[in-house]
This record gives sequence, C-alpha cells and structure tokens, in this order.
Amino acid sequence: MEGINTMHVLFISQYFFPEIGAASERISGFSSNLCRIGHRVTVITGFPNYPLNRKYPGYRKKLFSTEDYKGVRLIRVWLFTSSRSGAFARLVNYLSFMFTSIIAGLFVKDIDHAVATSGPIFAGLAGYILSVIKRAAFIFDVRDIWPERIYAGTSIKRGLLIRMLEKLEIFLYRKASRIIAVTKGVRDNIVSKGVDREKTVVITNGVDTEIFKPQPKDQGLVEKLGIKQDSFVVIYAGTLGLLQDNDLLLAAAEKLKNYSDIMFLVIGGGAKRDDFIAKARKNGLDKVLVLPPVSPTELCRFINLSDVGTNANTDHPHNNMAIPVKMFTYMACAKPVIMANSGEIAELVESHGIGRCVPPGDVDAFSNAILEFFHNKELCKEYGRNCHELAQNSFSIERLSRELGKVLAQV
Repeated sequence: MEGINTMHVLFISQYFFPEIGAASERISGFSSNLCRIGHRVTVITGFPNYPLNRKYPGYRKKLFSTEDYKGVRLIRVWLFTSSRSGAFARLVNYLSFMFTSIIAGLFVKDIDHAVATSGPIFAGLAGYILSVIKRAAFIFDVRDIWPERIYAGTSIKRGLLIRMLEKLEIFLYRKASRIIAVTKGVRDNIVSKGVDREKTVVITNGVDTEIFKPQPKDQGLVEKLGIKQDSFVVIYAGTLGLLQDNDLLLAAAEKLKNYSDIMFLVIGGGAKRDDFIAKARKNGLDKVLVLPPVSPTELCRFINLSDVGTNANTDHPHNNMAIPVKMFTYMACAKPVIMANSGEIAELVESHGIGRCVPPGDVDAFSNAILEFFHNKELCKEYGRNCHELAQNSFSIERLSRELGKVLAQV
C-alpha cells in the first residue's frame, strides 16, 4: 500500500482463532488488520484446544501445519494437552509450545519484528530467542503479569520456581525494544519494577466491530432456547474459571428468582463450568441457562438477545488491572454493562455512562444494578447507545491495530 513502510511482523501467541478468549481475539484481530493495512504478517500458534484442553478435530495427528487466515500466514505447532487442570500439566503445555514455536520460527525468513504475547511468559521467551536468531526487534505484548498473577492474593509461596520466573520476567522487560501493556494498571506494574515508562505503551484489548454490532433479536434462537418474548435477559459470556466470581452470578440469580421475567444466559467454558452447572441445579435455578462456548458470529446473536452484559471477578490483585474483553463485545452490540470489579474498569464504566460497576463480591449491589435496568428500559437504551459509540470510537480492533502499526514503525 502507498503511504506506509511495510514490515514483516511475526507474532508468537499460544492462542489464536478459532479459540475463544482474550488472547485469541487480540492477536487474531491485530494480525489480520495489520495484514489489511499492507504489512506482511506471520503468526506462530498452537493447534486449537482452548478452553477444553482437547485439540480440535482435524489437528490431532499433526506436528506442524500452515494455513491462511485473512491474508495472514498461520503456522500451527504441536503442544501438549491434557484434560487435567493441575499445575504440572499446564507447565508442560506452556513449555511444549515454547519449544515447538522456536523450531517453527527458525524457518520464517526476513522478520522485522517478533511480537510475543504473554501470559504465559514462556511465549515471551520464545519471541526473544527468535528475535536474536533472526536479528529482529523484540516486542513484548504483556496481557497478564507473570509470574505474579500465579501467586498474588493466594497462599502459594514464592518458591525457587517462582523466583526464577520473576528473573525471567525482568530479563524480558529489559531486552524488549518496546513493551505493550494491555491496561494502564499493567503498565504501572511494569514501570514499578524499574522499567523505563517511555519504553512502554498502552494498547488495550478491543472488539471486531464488523462482527459484533447491534442486530434485531433472532426469533428462531429465542424459540430454540425457550426464552419468553418479554424476558429480561442478563448475559455472561466468558470463562468460568478460578479468577471469575461464579458464585456471585449464582447468588444474584438466587436473589432475583422471584422475578419471573429475569433470566440469566451464561455462555462459556473453564475449570469451574461443571461446578457452576451443578450448583445451579442444586439450588433449583431453572432460569439460569448455561451453554458451551460459541464462535464470535454466534456469540453476537446471543448478545443481541440480551438486555445487559455482565462480568464478575474475584478480588484478586491482578483483576484490578484488567478490563475484561467480554465488556467490549457487549458494548459493540449496544448493551449496557454491569461489572463486579474494582480498579481501572470502574473508572471507565462510570466516566462514560455505559453501565454500573459494583464492588467484587457484593451480591446486593450487583442484583440492584440488574433491577435498575430491569425497571428502566429507557436507561438501557441510553447506556446502550453510549456503549456502542465508545466501542466504535475507542475500542475497535481496527483502530487499535493501526496504533500498534505506528508503534512497530517507530522501533
């Protein structure tokens, strides 16, 4: 394309489309949009397996494969997967991807930038090693602070392994030509460890506004799910894992179960999904409908069935630095948001008039926020319009990809 200096950008990301989650959506969006701008883009990623930890059909007997994804050259590599969710199985999963991604990267020619996204931190190490071998600039995209995320706010001790990973973290910060932080909180955490603030730049997660947009309710889907036409639908679309306050969602459903017109639609997987379903059944919460993860196109249909989008995180220190990516999908579909979070996200929600943000774990406040929108449909529409405008102007993945392109061009 005229007007830009084209680059060959190599991304190293353990997760990528069709996997569902923040990492997949971030790198899938960045890579395809950089390619659309006119850059040459290669992505090394694992065979899709997240969140069920089972390789998707068609990938189970391969070591490497190549695909085209919206003009991006996609190199998929083997990685260890297991149905077990223990620390050892996850560690082997991360390390196996690191080694196979380095091998695959040896065969990628003429790289200008090696962009590695973390967590897990081992993808960052793979990116640095490849940048040295290929004499390319190393860009460290930090979504989660590793290894601090593993033990902060828990009873896990900072043993030898944790201390070694902390040294690796600082080493990668020092070796990176640029550090991209996903939020201001993540940037401040990095800078607090002696990293030059001028070296870091904030580029948030975003949303593909060509996929996620306001649409009329899909009446066929309404009938299929057995949802009453006048139901007020509260959606949660995301991981049911260790850092999510799944019990808060259930407690709110319990508190509001006498409101026959309010139902909860939960879409997602994760380590606590089965436990969540069992608790809902045990408590007789028949207005809590739990569905497995779906593709982004399908998810848009479900969000447009709903009236408000929700998120509930535990009071984990690193949740205070996060802005859940699901929030942007709700906003792009013009749905007001109700967040049980603290930190940076609270400021964003309140300052832009896009919903309500309550303290983590506060069932009464969370339930009352739902009731506020339930009783005021005009407020839903007003906040929904604010959400859509903010998503378009500030959080579209196309706009954020152009910001990333400018950062890379400066290195």
